[in-house]
Amino acid sequence: MKSDKADKMLAALGTVLEQEKIGPVDILVCGAMALAMQGLVERPTRDIDGLARVVRRGDSLTLRKPLMSKRFTEAVERVGMAYGEGKFWFSTAATILHEDTRLPKGLAERAQVRHYGTHLTVRLCARGDMICLKLWAAVRRGEPDIGDLVHMGISREEAENAAAWCLAQDREAGPDIAAVLKEVGHGELAERFS
Repeated sequence: MKSDKADKMLAALGTVLEQEKIGPVDILVCGAMALAMQGLVERPTRDIDGLARVVRRGDSLTLRKPLMSKRFTEAVERVGMAYGEGKFWFSTAATILHEDTRLPKGLAERAQVRHYGTHLTVRLCARGDMICLKLWAAVRRGEPDIGDLVHMGISREEAENAAAWCLAQDREAGPDIAAVLKEVGHGELAERFS
């Protein structure tokens, strides 16, 4: 799925949610599609990764695991089938990040916000946050996350910030972080993390 199709499908989902009075739903999206929809990386991906449900409490935004209702899931499935992308085009598998990391503070506030009607708000993780999450994923699984980081042309400062965040998640990951830094063109930083 490419970003223009994802945008159309989210618009269709917003319409369905509004018509069926489901929600409103406010969701934070990460992964390759968040990058593609912001023009940071353009590669097809099989799904949109819902990282967290965003809940407003007064002036602050709180992130919760995106445990979606049955009605929302059914709406997602119908839209996916109508567009030929199947039932699993909108995934909440990224919830594992809630279990093995402390998500970057201010993630929801920095995200690019898109409204699809009155019942669907999608927040696309900002570049700096995506670099942190992509570096963490690259440490865990390698490709395609290393390729995304290379394609983004991350700066030394961005690489350093992301590496420091990853090390804070797992103090034992230093050698793996160093290896990824070398792969993405920042070998000069690797010694600090190995």
